[in-house]
Amino acid sequence: MNENYPIIVKTYNLTKWYIEKLSKLPRNHRFTLGEKIQNSLLNLLMLLSDAIYSKNKKPILQEANRELEKLRILSRLMKDLNLLPHDSYRFVSSSIDEIGKMLGGWMGVGDGL
Repeated sequence: MNENYPIIVKTYNLTKWYIEKLSKLPRNHRFTLGEKIQNSLLNLLMLLSDAIYSKNKKPILQEANRELEKLRILSRLMKDLNLLPHDSYRFVSSSIDEIGKMLGGWMGVGDGL
């Protein structure tokens, strides 16, 4: 993991935390909603990793931003279905917001972060 990029560290930590939580979902939700969230988190992490080494970061970061929005929606659905306790949802939404700010800053700067 590239620790020179705080966005990677934050996304990695959220991914690890969320995957542990998703494994405890009831079976009918684990293989639908849980899998979607897990795939979205992993896609986001890989996109951010790809962006580090890409000369043309903008399209990759835009795709990462779309993936982050999917996570917002899926996490809200988890909360509304009472599958994610309020404190956990607050942690997830705060983490997603922080990652979003970092991502927005990276997109605004162009090649830097």
